[in-house]
Amino acid sequence: MMTTLKYLPKTIPLLLTLILSLAPLQMASAGPPPAGDSPSGEIYAVTRVERDDVLNIRSRPEASATLIGTIPSDGTGIRLLGPTASVGQSTWREIEYQGMRGWVNARFLAAQPAGPDTDGLEMNLQCLGTEPFWNIHIQGSRMELDRMGDKTSFAVSAPVASANHVNIWSMTFTNTAAGAGGVAFVERTGHCSDDMSDHLYEYTLRARFGDGAVLSGCCNLKP
Repeated sequence: MMTTLKYLPKTIPLLLTLILSLAPLQMASAGPPPAGDSPSGEIYAVTRVERDDVLNIRSRPEASATLIGTIPSDGTGIRLLGPTASVGQSTWREIEYQGMRGWVNARFLAAQPAGPDTDGLEMNLQCLGTEPFWNIHIQGSRMELDRMGDKTSFAVSAPVASANHVNIWSMTFTNTAAGAGGVAFVERTGHCSDDMSDHLYEYTLRARFGDGAVLSGCCNLKP
């Protein structure tokens, strides 16, 4: 018993030195926060993809996983959902694009800050509908409706993106002098049909007017 007590004063400092030397290693091994804690809701665009190629959306974060859909080389409005996965030398992000949800290689994504005034939608649209025939032109804060030569101008609000789909927007339009107005919904689908040709438009538009009339048709950005 006396022998053990004799060596305790020398042993305690050695133990303290060992504990303090291990502390930095424990802190370093903590690593980054879990993948689920990654920021979500950020808007991205496709980058580093050849013009005639596409970015694949996979069911899981690996190149051999089931193909869910594709994003064109100039695709925008890609919303990050949060999770990140590292597979070999690649980093994958879970995303949502035009109603499709899956994983893409993060190497082909670039941040796309949406302007606060348009919430990601370029207000330079040329829209049309058939039977009855009509045209709507949206330029900045102005909208013009042309129904077979009967034209009405409106002031249009800044578009607001859907809380859960970054490819859908709503906006209101008013003509105080005429006591007219309504609300319009624009959706970027990439395959809107005018029902009279094989041409496909980038956007679908649905507008409800104060008098109860509803128009639906297709839009493209003005050249």
